[in-house]
Amino acid sequence: MISGIMDDTIKDYQLAAWLMAVCWRGMTIEETTCLTDAMARSGQVLDLSQIGPVVGDKHSTGGVGDKTTLVFAPLLAAAGIPMAKLSGRGLGHTGGTIDKLEAIPGFKTDLPIDKFISQVKEIGAAISGQTPDLAPADGKIYSLRDVTGTVESIPLIAASVMSKKIAAGSNLIILDVKCGRGAFMETESRALELATTMAHIGEALGRPVSAVVTDMEQPLGYAVGHTLEVMEAIETLKGNGPEDLTELCLALGALALTSCGKAKNELNARHELERLISSGLALQKFAE
Repeated sequence: MISGIMDDTIKDYQLAAWLMAVCWRGMTIEETTCLTDAMARSGQVLDLSQIGPVVGDKHSTGGVGDKTTLVFAPLLAAAGIPMAKLSGRGLGHTGGTIDKLEAIPGFKTDLPIDKFISQVKEIGAAISGQTPDLAPADGKIYSLRDVTGTVESIPLIAASVMSKKIAAGSNLIILDVKCGRGAFMETESRALELATTMAHIGEALGRPVSAVVTDMEQPLGYAVGHTLEVMEAIETLKGNGPEDLTELCLALGALALTSCGKAKNELNARHELERLISSGLALQKFAE
């Protein structure tokens, strides 16, 4: 099926019908894993071992005012964990990280693969939009899901997220699964199901995943809207951010540092991340 999507022998109306069938009937974890693997291998799968033994990536399932990546990526890069992140555009009612970054005049999000890798090497972090070379099947499915009312299917969300993570080549994957009225997963049980599904896929495909379920009963921070959210992310990197956004970034960052052995425990990890913010090093990394 993925081959048919890539060579256009499967047309949009056929794919739309299949997406709706998945929405109604679901998929087993084995089916979802196979779909994820095929989507990841529809293009190039990056080998980032040249960058270092640990290369991080983080994904949020999205919610109102969720600008966490804009804080998290430079913060982790300042902590010595290279961040190689592929991000998407808005889906449903949520704004995408790429859309937010494009609010910065002149910011390039369509990085060629060689530039993406070299930027991670030189700066320690890169956030790029989906390229034609990385998980291109997901790009086609992603855009059709948005217009066919099939966004909220757990197997389709899990396959979309994990295919990009696998194609991007990272081996430290942190997933932030949003739960509440402002998220796609409105109930905790569905959020846990999605988190568990993605963890199973990662394990089956040799990419360990750490997943957390976080609150989206109300907007994250105070700012909603691409330009305003970039401004709030910068304020957070200055140490002046809203309490909930700051706490989430510290919690996710501490999980990343302890998972890869950069910190002995959560308390040490949080102290180091707070130091990187207060010293201005995290903000400097964002500027780079």
